[in-house]
Amino acid sequence: MSVVARARSVVASGGLRGLVSSGRAYLAHHPLLARTLAHARLEYYRSVHGYEALADPFALIEVDPNAIVDANHGINKYLEAGAVRGGDWDRRVVPYEESLKYRSVEQRFVEGRDWEETVGHDALCRRLEAEGEVDGCFSLADLQRRYERIDGLYESMRRHGYDPARGYDGPDTRVSTALDQVCVSIGRDGALIFCGGGNHRLSIAKVLELETIPVRVVVRHAAWQARRERVVAAGLEESQSHPDLCEFAEP
Repeated sequence: MSVVARARSVVASGGLRGLVSSGRAYLAHHPLLARTLAHARLEYYRSVHGYEALADPFALIEVDPNAIVDANHGINKYLEAGAVRGGDWDRRVVPYEESLKYRSVEQRFVEGRDWEETVGHDALCRRLEAEGEVDGCFSLADLQRRYERIDGLYESMRRHGYDPARGYDGPDTRVSTALDQVCVSIGRDGALIFCGGGNHRLSIAKVLELETIPVRVVVRHAAWQARRERVVAAGLEESQSHPDLCEFAEP
C-alpha cells in the first residue's frame, strides 16, 4: 500500500487525530532513520571511546523470556539502537508482569476470559477515543481484528514456538520492518530490561513457558559495556554466563 493510500485509510478510520498519530509512528519506526542513527552512533563510540566490543544493534540474541522481569518504557527502541548510556536508567524500572498487556494476555490464555473482560480492554478503548489511534488501531473494529490476530499468534507460538521472521502482528499503518522485534536493554549488572516491541509476543512466551526467544538489544549500560570490553580484552571465562556475552565464547 502506498503512503498516500495509507493516509487515506487512516483518515477514513481515525480522522485527523489518527493521521497525526500514525504519521509520528511512521517516522519514529522508519528503518532507514534507525539504521542511519545507529551507524553514526557506533562510529562515534569507536573513535571517541575506543570501544572494541560493540554489538550489531539489530542482531538477535536468544534469552529466557522469564529472565525479563522489569521494564523501562522511556527507551526508544528505534532511535536509541546501539546506545551505551550511563546513569540510573536501569534502576528506573517497573515489574513487567504488572503491565496491562501481560495481565490481559494471562487473563485471556490462562484464565480463559474474553478480550472484552481483560484489564487492558477499557484502557485501550479510552485511548482510542482520546487519541484516535492505539497500537495501530483506529476503530473498535480494528481493535477486534487485532485481538483476533493475537489469538492466532498464541496458537502459532503454542504449536510451533516463536519465529521472529513471521509477520505475527499483521499489517497496520506503521512501517513493516524486521527491526520490530521484542526489545530489551541491558543494565549495569546484566539485567534484561524490556523496552518495547513485541509486548504480546513476550507475554505469550512467558505464559507458554518457552525456554528461549530471540530479542534485540537496544541500549547497554556503560558499566555493562565496560564488562564486554574486559571480556574481549582478556578472554574471560564469564563469556559463557550471559546471553549478551555468548558471542565471545570459545567455539
